[in-house]
Amino acid sequence: MGQKVYDSKAWQLLRQAYYDSQHGICEWCGSPGDIVDHIEPITSENVNDIWITLNWENLQLLCLSCHNKKTFRKHFAIREGFGFDENGDLIVSKT
Repeated sequence: MGQKVYDSKAWQLLRQAYYDSQHGICEWCGSPGDIVDHIEPITSENVNDIWITLNWENLQLLCLSCHNKKTFRKHFAIREGFGFDENGDLIVSKT
């Protein structure tokens, strides 16, 4: 969803500026950040709304692990005893 946005020069400039403003640090856990994430996700209903897609206030920098927690928490029920590794792959959690 939103590939046109992610391919745009406006997004690329905004993404880099936001990343730099956070000094490359995940806003959730303090690890190195990878993904400039939309707090309110881009959907087919809002993909053309610049207040969603290109709004600095709708961004956060997350590491892959935190991004997966945010994304998969909303869309998938993850059974207890499972988690994600540093690559975002599903694994059995070590307890």
